[in-house]
Amino acid sequence: MTDATATEAAQIDCPFCAEKIMAAAKKCRHCGEMLDPAMRRAEEAMRAASRSAPVYMNAGGGGAAASSSSGGGVQQLRPWGHFIHVVLSIVTVGLWIPVWVLLYLFRNKNVYF
Repeated sequence: MTDATATEAAQIDCPFCAEKIMAAAKKCRHCGEMLDPAMRRAEEAMRAASRSAPVYMNAGGGGAAASSSSGGGVQQLRPWGHFIHVVLSIVTVGLWIPVWVLLYLFRNKNVYF
């Protein structure tokens, strides 16, 4: 066997992109996919850990509490003062009242009573 046929014999097709790669490869040099199952699980775990928690618009600051290094887990929402609603209702001559009612109706009833 020549060196060229030995090299071809030591190559396989990547299961993700079908390009020729070395049989002992742990990562495809063409598509970047991990071929080794243990390394693939480690990479997926690292990706999952680096994702930040979703922050919702009306979270009341709770989204920032989840991504802090103080343990995460339990989120404490800040109390929403209705003073701003009253001021906006007066300033906008009552145009803010429908928004106030909608926010009240669609509030998180587990947190805001």
